[in-house]
Amino acid sequence: MKSVELWNRFIYEVYDLILYDEMKLLPSGAKRNTLIAFSYDSSVNNGGHILFFDLYGEIFSVDEVANALYEIGGEKFSLNFLSAASHIHYTEEFGYMPVEESDPAEDFVYYGMNPSLSDLMEAYIFNHKETIFN
Repeated sequence: MKSVELWNRFIYEVYDLILYDEMKLLPSGAKRNTLIAFSYDSSVNNGGHILFFDLYGEIFSVDEVANALYEIGGEKFSLNFLSAASHIHYTEEFGYMPVEESDPAEDFVYYGMNPSLSDLMEAYIFNHKETIFN
């Protein structure tokens, strides 16, 4: 991580101060993109795409997540997310579940992507710091 101070500032001044229910009220733009991408990255790294949908499936639409990932990480992150989303469905009884009995293969694709989304977010935060920290 090249810009640890800026990364920590984002976490403490932006991410930690936005209440879960307020996330869906943020206008589009760099701040929303980073919140979506950070939520996505931390969820997938801790429990895969299923965890992301469990935590944020009612907050962010599939399209806005794909767009935010495209803006920050490019096409490969966006397409991998869309592919994972196509293998996950919602049930009243169990919530978000994989269509098959195992986690989506896209989890493992995501873990192997280089540069990581965290590295790309760091650069994005640096390049949009005036907008993100307003």
